[in-house]
Amino acid sequence: AAPLPQSCAMILMTAATWAVASAGTPAAFSFAVANVLPPLVPWQMKKEGLLPCGPSQANSHRGKQQVILWSRGVPRPGRHIAPAIQVASPVHCRHASKTDGDESSSSSSSSRSSTGKNFAAAAIGTIAGGLGGALGLGGGFLVVPALTSLLDVEPRLAIGTSSCVVLAVSCVACPAYIAKHLASPRASLTIALSAFLTARFGATLTGKANPKTLKRLFGAWLIIVSSLIGSQVSGIMPSVAVVHGAGASASLFPLLALGTVTGLISGLLGVGGGTVLVPALTLLFGFPQKEAQGCALLGMILPSLVSASTHWRNGNVGRNLTGSAVAGALVGGWSGSMLAAVLPNRPLRATFSLILSLVGLKYLRS
Repeated sequence: AAPLPQSCAMILMTAATWAVASAGTPAAFSFAVANVLPPLVPWQMKKEGLLPCGPSQANSHRGKQQVILWSRGVPRPGRHIAPAIQVASPVHCRHASKTDGDESSSSSSSSRSSTGKNFAAAAIGTIAGGLGGALGLGGGFLVVPALTSLLDVEPRLAIGTSSCVVLAVSCVACPAYIAKHLASPRASLTIALSAFLTARFGATLTGKANPKTLKRLFGAWLIIVSSLIGSQVSGIMPSVAVVHGAGASASLFPLLALGTVTGLISGLLGVGGGTVLVPALTLLFGFPQKEAQGCALLGMILPSLVSASTHWRNGNVGRNLTGSAVAGALVGGWSGSMLAAVLPNRPLRATFSLILSLVGLKYLRS
């Protein structure tokens, strides 16, 4: 076959150089172009975006002919070529390939780890939501220790993520209690208004207060309360007289004080407030267990919303896990609330006391 004219060959070689350089692909050899013709210089001068570069004479590796290497160099008048390709030796190419392989393996491992953590967060949300919906606790009592212990989440981020879970559980569990007339709007609104004022303040203190001291104090409170409830269920202590419809007759001022304390603790520790409200309503106000749970869930929707939004704005939410945890909490919260509606009060109180004691021990050991 007749050889291509030199002008055509040069155009093809220059186009190939431009394509390889645009792709940024390392080559394992030095790209060489032979016999540059002067007639091509005007065409090269008109090409926009080309880099000035000077040809340098070099021997081919066989030493049989002279070639002109197109590479970055001192600009010389009249010579313009496409951006130089990245030239690498075979050793460098093997090193780059190994580095790319390591990075790809690391990326794949990181992706698998992230997926596993999201599944674990969803499982934590489901279990916490189920217990929270069934016992009126919101689920935050389990989310914080589970995220910090099992997934190594920073306590500050675990508290913020827990506040989002509590909000989800409170919203999805309330309809079942309201449908059974187990949530007093009067008592719930009174608690919500006072807790609303202190939840934001408690959330802003999360990063400033000593978390270990707070958790131990809260754990001690849970142990005391669970012991009181357990002793009443077992008959060791006389039970408080149950007042059916207590939400409609309870004094407003004590409810306001209770809501103030509950909002502060909810914002500070990321718990739903049920660990404070339910024991207080049953032991101090004579609420039936289920009505106290319904009031706790309904009354904590607004404070939980304030707490979650404040934590979100302050960067205290682990956003990569929150979606999975909230999705699980929605499923668990709905299931738990449906279960609570059919359980008798005595087994429900016994379960509530047991869960509180376990959570209290966990907080004390933190």
